[in-house]
Amino acid sequence: MRYPPLRIAIPALVMLCASAGAWAHHSLSGVFDVTKSFELDGVVSRVDWINPHVQVYVDGKDAKGKPLTYKLETLPVAMMRKAGLSKTALLGDGKPVHIKANPARSGEPGHGYMLHIEFADGREIQFSKVPGAEIP
Repeated sequence: MRYPPLRIAIPALVMLCASAGAWAHHSLSGVFDVTKSFELDGVVSRVDWINPHVQVYVDGKDAKGKPLTYKLETLPVAMMRKAGLSKTALLGDGKPVHIKANPARSGEPGHGYMLHIEFADGREIQFSKVPGAEIP
């Protein structure tokens, strides 16, 4: 059995590995319904400062008033840093926050893309204003 020459095999392997990140990433409108939004009040319980998107967990209540931890995606880490934001800034101080977000297309309760957060001290962060999104 003959194996391909290294000059062909190595570049092919590099290209395959480099494309893995592209397979994992997704478009905002492909995962979230940017034509709809919802609001919630709760307390930030955890922030995962990871790529491809920072994830913020907010303990709140669903539409029926039952406790629900929302998993909200935001911008990539690099964009957050460029804007001067940090994990600590998103955690807040354990006081209530008000959030606007786009829901997940899957209909999964508590999953969304965070557009805006307002902290109890009046500080606000606008993450994204998606064209066509209904932001009350």
